[in-house]
Amino acid sequence: MRHLLRAMPTLLKVSVARNVAYRAEMTIWILTATMPLIMLALWNAVAASGPVAGFGQPEIARYFVATLVVRQITGAWVMWELSHLIRTGGMSAHLLRPMHPLWTYAVWVATAIPFRLVILTPIILAVGTWRPDLFVWPAPQQFALFVVSVTMAWITSFLVQCAFGLASFWVDKSDGMFESWNAVWGLLSGYVAPLAFFPAAWRPVLDALPFRGMLGLPVELLGGFLRPEDAARPLAIQAAWMVVSFALVMTLWRRGLVRNGAFGS
Repeated sequence: MRHLLRAMPTLLKVSVARNVAYRAEMTIWILTATMPLIMLALWNAVAASGPVAGFGQPEIARYFVATLVVRQITGAWVMWELSHLIRTGGMSAHLLRPMHPLWTYAVWVATAIPFRLVILTPIILAVGTWRPDLFVWPAPQQFALFVVSVTMAWITSFLVQCAFGLASFWVDKSDGMFESWNAVWGLLSGYVAPLAFFPAAWRPVLDALPFRGMLGLPVELLGGFLRPEDAARPLAIQAAWMVVSFALVMTLWRRGLVRNGAFGS
């Protein structure tokens, strides 16, 4: 930790420089992650004839704009980076550095968030021009809980990607495994439809799975769809999955390093 704190200023500068250098690539990546806008158009048309599960057109717009924001905050690319390093032997060079390689990627991904939000702002303003009533600022307590929730969502999403990336110590196509996970995540996290649209009998299961905490919960808090007094249990479940993800990544890392001895560059 002492080495990390001493190296953090330099690490931040390097990470910011990398994000600036690849700003065009980042812009393209953001523009390809606009599924919430597609779902906004779809569900807005459905809600034209009346509210859906309590969501009218203003609520639909607010929900999917919040989804777009949270998706950009919590997005990462570490799975592909780790998979490439492990499969090509590039991990060996990272192991010689005086800090954990995952810290390097965590700082790199975190420093990209302001750049993403800057690029995202014109899109949100454009949607707001079409639907001005979507701009409803959450209450202070809701916003404070949103900050806590989106932080845990970012950590969990990062750790899940790390877990799939580290699976490359054992399998050649961990990216295929991640894409399968991502398809389930998109359906059950609230990314393509609010979880309120699912049958009531499914909600206990959906609430207990990790997917809501990775996206849906911070979206509900940012959009004002979840009251602060109802947030304690979902936040506790979210925190539990974050701890489980951390334990899984540390286990995969320790066991994966044993296999890494077969590689080198």
